[in-house]
Amino acid sequence: MSSNPEIQFLSHLQDYAKDLTTKFSLSAVSFGAEDELKSPIENLLKSAANILNLSIVVVTEVREKVLSGRPDMGITINGLLMGHIELKAPGKGADPNKLKGDDKQQWEKFKSLPNVIYTDGNSWGLYRTGEKVGKTIKFSGYITAKGASAITAQNANDLLILLRDFLNWQPIVPSTPKALAEMLAPICRLLRKDFLTALEDPESNLSQVAKDWRHYLFPDADNQKFADAYAQTLTYALLLARFSGADDLSLPQAVKTIRTGHNLLADALKILGDEAAREQIEVSVNLLERIIAAIDITALNKDGSEDPWLYFYEDFLAKYDPKMRKERGVYYTPIPVIKTQVRLVAELLAEHFDAEFSFVDDKVITLDPACGTGTYILTAIKHGVDQISNLRGKGMKVSAATNAAANIHAFEILVGPYAVAHLRLTQQILSEGGTLPENGVHVYLSDTLESPYAKLSGNLPLIYKSLGQEYKRAQKIKQNTPVMVCLGNPPYNRQTIDEDDLMNQKRKGGWVRFGDDEQKIDENEQLIKKRPILEDFLEPLTAMGYGVHAKNLYNDYVYFWRWALWKVFEANTENRAGIISFITASSYLRGPGFAGMRKVMRQTFDELWIIDLEGDNLGARKTENVFAIQTPVAIAIGVCYNKPQPEVPAKVHFTRIDGTTEEKLASLENIHSFQDLQWRECANNWTDLFLPVSDTDYGNWAKLTDLFPWQSGGVQFKRTWTIGENKEVLNERWQTLINASKSPGIQKKLFKETRDRKITKQYKSLEDGTLLPPITNLLPKSPSLEPIRYAYRSFDRQWALLDNRLCDYAKPGLLRYHSDKQVYMTSLLTNVLGNGLSAVATSLIPDLDHFRGSFGAKHIIPLWRNSEATEPNITNGVLEILSNKFNYNISPEDFFAYCYGILATPKYVKEFWNELETPGPRISITKNRDLFIKVVEIGRTLVWLHTYCERFVPSGKKPGKIPVGRVRCQKGIPNTVNDYPTEFSYDVGTQELKVGLGVFENVRPEVYNFSVSGLEVVKSWLAYRMRDGAGKKSSPLDDIRPQTWQFDLELLDLLWVLDATVDLYPSLSSLFDEVIKSQLFTSAEFPQPTELEKFNSLEVQSELPLLNLEEIDEEDE
Repeated sequence: MSSNPEIQFLSHLQDYAKDLTTKFSLSAVSFGAEDELKSPIENLLKSAANILNLSIVVVTEVREKVLSGRPDMGITINGLLMGHIELKAPGKGADPNKLKGDDKQQWEKFKSLPNVIYTDGNSWGLYRTGEKVGKTIKFSGYITAKGASAITAQNANDLLILLRDFLNWQPIVPSTPKALAEMLAPICRLLRKDFLTALEDPESNLSQVAKDWRHYLFPDADNQKFADAYAQTLTYALLLARFSGADDLSLPQAVKTIRTGHNLLADALKILGDEAAREQIEVSVNLLERIIAAIDITALNKDGSEDPWLYFYEDFLAKYDPKMRKERGVYYTPIPVIKTQVRLVAELLAEHFDAEFSFVDDKVITLDPACGTGTYILTAIKHGVDQISNLRGKGMKVSAATNAAANIHAFEILVGPYAVAHLRLTQQILSEGGTLPENGVHVYLSDTLESPYAKLSGNLPLIYKSLGQEYKRAQKIKQNTPVMVCLGNPPYNRQTIDEDDLMNQKRKGGWVRFGDDEQKIDENEQLIKKRPILEDFLEPLTAMGYGVHAKNLYNDYVYFWRWALWKVFEANTENRAGIISFITASSYLRGPGFAGMRKVMRQTFDELWIIDLEGDNLGARKTENVFAIQTPVAIAIGVCYNKPQPEVPAKVHFTRIDGTTEEKLASLENIHSFQDLQWRECANNWTDLFLPVSDTDYGNWAKLTDLFPWQSGGVQFKRTWTIGENKEVLNERWQTLINASKSPGIQKKLFKETRDRKITKQYKSLEDGTLLPPITNLLPKSPSLEPIRYAYRSFDRQWALLDNRLCDYAKPGLLRYHSDKQVYMTSLLTNVLGNGLSAVATSLIPDLDHFRGSFGAKHIIPLWRNSEATEPNITNGVLEILSNKFNYNISPEDFFAYCYGILATPKYVKEFWNELETPGPRISITKNRDLFIKVVEIGRTLVWLHTYCERFVPSGKKPGKIPVGRVRCQKGIPNTVNDYPTEFSYDVGTQELKVGLGVFENVRPEVYNFSVSGLEVVKSWLAYRMRDGAGKKSSPLDDIRPQTWQFDLELLDLLWVLDATVDLYPSLSSLFDEVIKSQLFTSAEFPQPTELEKFNSLEVQSELPLLNLEEIDEEDE
């Protein structure tokens, strides 16, 4: 035989072709086309390997079902997994991206494989993690019919090159932890998928493992959670074994390597990696072992950064499961933030707790309740060790590290970061010469929010013993260990329940929110439920009338705050001194729903320091964040020096660090003491905001909500297709819905069902209270609903199908009192205002998010409490006081206009920027009669303009007639389907606004950029009317859009209204300055509203149950 490899392979390839032709010429196929390929391809692969001087073993998969858990063939060389072959029926080709049905689903899974060949026998393609390598090899003829004649020498040469590449594959050894994280993530995800597939068979070995795991340890773990825990535990246990020195990652050796110091992970690996159990997921497990075994530990540790493992798990989770990353709040804390917290806590420990060396002092017990990969506790240990080393010498490091190992504890719920924290803390203690505790470092795999009194059921089998021991140790820490310092970065995520899966979603908050059952029986032989400790945050809200805001407390960070207060100051022994320092979302600083939380914190601490780091990218004032998130954050450090004095409110100090992210981190890096910051004092009433007291007169003025005592939320549909740009679109959507197939799911999907609105249920008419027929009972071609004009966003009038069957929260009180005399003022009453107008008037029924498109709540102020416009929504006595002062009758319209004149100038926010950080505008009411009248007059003009000339119509003016402005339509937008606009642009030089093919001239920049607390009015108005529309979609019905442009006149009206408003700005600004300089009324000079005045007669005057606030769905504070 020729010694030329290509000639040798050509001969084998021709034999292979003859074999296939013979097989496929038979009339019957025993197992299916793919199975007929196995033996010939196995022989061909072995021949190619022999030519390449390689010895391979081919393991084939018996195909039990189409969507198998592993590829058809696995190839190993010298015991190492090299790659996989996936077979497809001849004719399907070798491009998996063109496959359909089950084959396509299978490719979505197999694309995670780092080295796989797809072949149908005739075509061959090599893929690595979903990417094609080289070219697809396709034989000249069909080998299932033409035998050896289908093969050319070039075919043989090309296929041998592909197989050489395939058989010589080596894992690309990552040189950085980030690269390693990104390499491991898809393999771990593949392992999770394999595991879920195996669990579909209740008789599988893995199903038995899952059953035992749940029975003995985690009864609440569903298949998805268990599959995730399995995949991450196996991945990180193997990783820990490699970094603990194991070169051989076979199961027994890996378990033996990590047994010392990491007992739980060793036993978990032993249980989960059982040979019989892992047989069904061998592909992904073997890949993990191969990749992790190839890691160059030295290279990774020479990453160049101070701690190469700092962000490892965050990088991993971002690739592995971004949704889980968001839900769990895995956004690791920048080191300057951690150092700031550690340094300031250390200062308190030294000055007030006689702990000179802070976290390594033998009397200081520290706990991080959500430790992630352990950076807080590592930083705390390093700080203490460095302190004692600098003062007493390096020889003291050993005892300091040993003390720290004994006294520092941490909980973590995710097995990945738990494993990394275990590794890092162990390495740090040992590197300082310290001695580890008998059972290893005190990092526990535990759910912090689980009841501290929960117990494992029954006796554990021997194999689960160490897992049970770890559980008991964590519970002992929760119950009995006195903690002096609790610090960290707990997760912050407000749970939103999927409307489509209400029954299957577990509500978060654990023991803090729900308490647990005490083993006591009442007279009716019922278990007495222990009071949840979150109630301490909730109860004050009812008395304050803030129950509607309590939903904002249902957030992970709030649960952790309440748990930490309990653990440090209440558990076991009351009246204990201690410190808590967290960085969390900052909504508790000012949100009304957090009033009870602020009260408990004031009762518990002696002093509390707040470092506001801003970072709001969703609200009206956008600032840069120190995290890669959009939620503003703040550091808090609270201390009780001796024992809590609940009758004395804590002193609260406030500071803010602003600037870019880099500037904030640089400032934090330079903070070593409380003296390095400029502090301002906060008010000290129990529920006052954690914000500094203003040094202006602003705080003495009356609150807008005390002058207009009834505020309502706007209408909330919970589906977007019910709102549209014109009547025709809404009618077409409605007819499409009722004419849709009644088959299960189709009409439901179009409608977008929620908990409160179902297509099969009856609801009362908003007009007369009669029961309306269910949507599903309506016959095709039933009459369309009559759309109403609707205030969707500031200055954006759209249309809506305001029918109670379509609207989750229709606000009956607001609707009942609507009339052609009613007028509404919308604002942000419980959120921080941004630049632009502070209030916007409308004559139409307003949407929940009318003011700025988000953060809707009870932010709507109607002028009238009845549809006849005879009962004003103004606190009784206010108009009388003003009328007496000015010696003329002040009408409700006058007072509304005055307040609007103050709020509708952008200068209001600019002047009181800092003061408005405390939500809820206050009104400067002048005592100068002439000045008051001038503001009323300009306020009336503004209300007239902003209601599109429907309200407060001046004498001689026609209602609805917009005054002509400067803007002109130079070129109309064609009303043809093909010319419907898809984009718009603005040229500041020519002052031209281009909308599709249309052109509008004389559009001033002040008009185009007109803003309402971050809502850019013109841009928003146009975006909603582009071909594809803007905003979220709730249903396929949203795709029914206007076909031709019909909005030139409406756009002109909008631009003319804004034109006229901008023209008034100079007068507004001048009047505003005069008002501020004049003698002003204080809030004390006006009566406070009664509780009755804060409601209308159709509203329930008692709050909803605090723990059932999913019934209220206004937006976050």
